[in-house]
Amino acid sequence: MRLCQAWHKRKNWLFLGHAEAGPRASVLYTVLTGAKRHRLEPWVYLTHVLLHLAGGSADLEALLPDRWAAAHPEHVLSHRLDESRQRQARQQRRRADRRGASR
Repeated sequence: MRLCQAWHKRKNWLFLGHAEAGPRASVLYTVLTGAKRHRLEPWVYLTHVLLHLAGGSADLEALLPDRWAAAHPEHVLSHRLDESRQRQARQQRRRADRRGASR
């Protein structure tokens, strides 16, 4: 049952009421996923990107998540970065413990 529910949640964006809505939603999800990957505040990043695109901004490379994060460090979610560093440190300790136990 859970697998079926998870599948339906992933596919909900396909059925948004109009034939062109699915591809548009997938573009927005891609932009938001890029923001998440670069640990940006998604709403701030998306608002900034959409306003610049609507205003006719020609500098599209400045809107890429990594470059935007460098230009707007105040909108990088530092607590997420700390969490991922702690997770990585725990994983490295576990691996070291397993290597030591196997010898």
